[in-house]
Amino acid sequence: MDETQTAPVITGPALIPGGRTVPAGQGVAWVGQGWKMFLQAPLMWVVNIVIFVVILTVISLVPFIGALASYALNGLLCGGLMLGAHKLYGGQPLEAVDVFSGFKGPIAKPLLIVGLFYMAAWLVIIITTAALFIVVLGVSGGFGAVFSGSSGALMGAVAGAGLGAVVVLLIVMALSIPIFMAFWFAPALVALGGMAPVEALSASFTACLKNFIPFLLYGLVFLVLFIIGLIPFGLGLLVVVPLLFTSTYFAYRDIFLGDSGAAAA
Repeated sequence: MDETQTAPVITGPALIPGGRTVPAGQGVAWVGQGWKMFLQAPLMWVVNIVIFVVILTVISLVPFIGALASYALNGLLCGGLMLGAHKLYGGQPLEAVDVFSGFKGPIAKPLLIVGLFYMAAWLVIIITTAALFIVVLGVSGGFGAVFSGSSGALMGAVAGAGLGAVVVLLIVMALSIPIFMAFWFAPALVALGGMAPVEALSASFTACLKNFIPFLLYGLVFLVLFIIGLIPFGLGLLVVVPLLFTSTYFAYRDIFLGDSGAAAA
C-alpha cells in the first residue's frame, strides 16, 4: 500500500469512485445545506475562518517563500475545516482549534502532499504568467519604448501591452480552472475518505468535470454572495467564506457518498 494513504476517517457509505453525477439543482441545494450547518455554530465557524485567513496572510508576508508556503499549507488547513464540518454533522461541537485538525495523526502527511501539489501547480502558473507578460512587453515594443525616452512610443507600447495583458489574464484563468477542480474535494477525500493524495486530486477533478452544470450554478450563487458580502466593509465575508467550506462538505457527501438528503442532518 502507498505509504501516503491513510485509513478512512468516515465509517459509513463507501466512496463512489470518481464521484457521481448529480442534478443541476444540487449546486444550489449545497449552499442551503451549508447555511444550515453554519447556523449550528456561527461563532465557531467565524473563529476558524479568521484563524485560517490570518495564518495564510501572515505566512504569505514572509519574503521569497511566504506565498508558496501559504499554498502548501492549504491542504492541511482545508482538511482541518472538512474534519470540523464532519464533527458538526455527526453531532459533536465545532471548536476553535478544529482548523488545525489536519496537522494531527496519519492524515497530516497526505494533506501536506496535496498542498505541495497545489503549490507546485500555482508556481507553474506564476512562472507562465511572468513569461507571457515578458513576451507581451517584447512584442508590443515596451522595452524599446522605455529606453527610447519617447512619450509617443511609450503610449503606443502601453496600448499594445494592455491588449496583450488581457489575453494573458484569460490564459491564466483557463489554466487556473483545472487546478481548482483538482483541489476542490482533495482535502475532504484525504481527510474523510482516506484517499492517497494523487488519487484524491484525480477524483476531485473527475467529479467536478462530471458535475459542470451544478458547479456552474454553485459558482454563480457564490459570485452573488461574495459581492453582497463585500458591501458592508467586507464583513459579510465572515459568513460567506465559512459557507464556502460547509457547502463544499455537503457537495462532497452528495457526489462521493450519494447522500443527497444531507440537508436533513
